[in-house]
This record gives sequence, structure tokens and C-alpha cells, in this order.
Amino acid sequence: MSLRDQSSSERAFATFVILALAALLASGLAFALRQERARASAPPPAAKSRLVAVLEGVMAPNVTPAETETVRIWVQGGATRESFAPVEVIVANKCSACHSPGAQFPPITGYEDLRPLAVETVSSGLFALIGARALHLIVFPLLFLIAAFGYLRRTAWRGRRLLMGFCAAIVALDAAQWWLRQGHPGAPWASGMALPWLAMGAMALAFVTLAAVVLKELWLEPRNY
Repeated sequence: MSLRDQSSSERAFATFVILALAALLASGLAFALRQERARASAPPPAAKSRLVAVLEGVMAPNVTPAETETVRIWVQGGATRESFAPVEVIVANKCSACHSPGAQFPPITGYEDLRPLAVETVSSGLFALIGARALHLIVFPLLFLIAAFGYLRRTAWRGRRLLMGFCAAIVALDAAQWWLRQGHPGAPWASGMALPWLAMGAMALAFVTLAAVVLKELWLEPRNY
């Protein structure tokens, strides 16, 4: 059903959903940018990393203190690929049984899987619990999916399909830049802030445009009844 055919209560609810999604996206982008700035200014995290926190917490019965210390030293050294060898042995001996592809937990089989957990610091709040990986690969795409397919495609605006394609491309760009930078932490293009600002700035612009189109359709366009 077109947005123009909705009752006042349905339009009010749609407006609430769009504004709530916008607030959630803005909070997520702010959190992600703070994480990027912290990583760019101080590659070895000053606070306890999520990986170390997990090893000292729920996974403590499965690793020895010496193994936890080995991981901590690797994290404090910048979590580089060059110093990953001792940690790789621990991953193979202690993690692969439950974290291999097809196992009951998310796969952690190598450097690319482990480094995002190493550089991410433990803090409070919703997005800290979600984690940067899920934020870029799941939460941001889901927000756009709800807004685009739930509301934008039901507008009468002729450019809606073009905007939906632009939103999909921007979300894919953000996920790709985040994923690629995890595997190349020492590369100049991966350690700076240009790519995160470009991807997340474009994402904010795309959602603002989407919200403007939907809200205009809800409240400013003539009704069909």
C-alpha cells in the first residue's frame, strides 16, 4: 500500500519508525567514528581489548594464564600480522574446535577473524555490546533494509529505485572498507580516517535523503482519499 493511502495514525507510526532508525544510525555512526579515531591515534589500545576481556572472562577455563598473557602481549604490541605466530598456535589448539566453519560458534580461524576483536576495546553501551563487526556488517545494513523496503519503495517518487540502489551501494562500501582494513592494519590507506569518513559520511547523507523523501510523502503530498 502506498504511503499516501495511510491513515493519520499509520503515518504517525511510520514517522516514529523513520526517526527512530535515524537516531539509531546516528548513534551507531558516532560510536564507530570514535572507535576509528581511537585506533588511528593509538593503535595499541590503552583500554582492555574485547579479546583479552573474553579470555579473562567466559573463556578463562579453556585457556591457561600463560596463553592469555601471550595474547595480551600481542594485543599491546598492536595486534600485527608479523607477531601473530604465537597466537595462531593458541587459536589452532584452543579455539578451532568450537570456532571453525560450520561449528556452533562464529568462526575464528586466523588473523583476519581475531584482529577486529583485539583492537576493539571494552566499554559500556549498546553498540559496545554489539561490537564494530556486527555494527558494520549487520546493524547498518538492517537499518537501511527496514527503511528502504518498508517505506521508501512505497513512495510515489520517481527516483526511489535509484536512491534504493545508492543506499545498497553505500552500505556495501562501508562493510567492504571496514572488512578490508582489518586485514591490512599497517597500510597507509587502512590506518587513516579518510575511508571511514567517506563511507560513513555517505551513509549519513543517503539516510537523510531517504528520510526526507519518506517524510515528505507522508505529510506534504496530497492524500489519495
